[in-house]
Amino acid sequence: MQLRVKGRANLTEADAVRYAYRLLSYRDRSEKELRERLQRKGFSEDAVLHTVSRLAEKGFINDTTLAASLKRTAEDVKLLGRQGVRLFLRHRGLAEEIIKDICTDTDHEEITRAQKLVDKKLRTMGNYSAEEVKKKLWRFLLRKGYSFDTIMQILKQFKIKEEEA
Repeated sequence: MQLRVKGRANLTEADAVRYAYRLLSYRDRSEKELRERLQRKGFSEDAVLHTVSRLAEKGFINDTTLAASLKRTAEDVKLLGRQGVRLFLRHRGLAEEIIKDICTDTDHEEITRAQKLVDKKLRTMGNYSAEEVKKKLWRFLLRKGYSFDTIMQILKQFKIKEEEA
């Protein structure tokens, strides 16, 4: 397999397909990601279109299933909020319509994830005043993509727990 050719003028459609299979063997990619990688490698526009359509027909590229998988990862592993999940999916090159269809979680699910994230963060925090902890948690949850309402609910719960202790 000769993909590392200095003069990229002799890259064929077969090379594009092999390169795409190699990229997909590492991780799933969106149609946009794959198209960009093939173009960056120097394949012609026709080769890129042919390769992407061929892989989509065979089921190797499916943005809807990729979006569902990435959403689960963003929520369960990264513990991102609703906006964080949307941004994560957008960075992976998924269409806005697919993101809207996939992102239909409830406030309760978001609050549960935020509580889990706060509990995890509190274990690693040093000795700070209660006010400083709240500020840090506020900024942390905001960076993770949680809404204002969710953050307020979590910090209210934090205040109640603080008073009980």
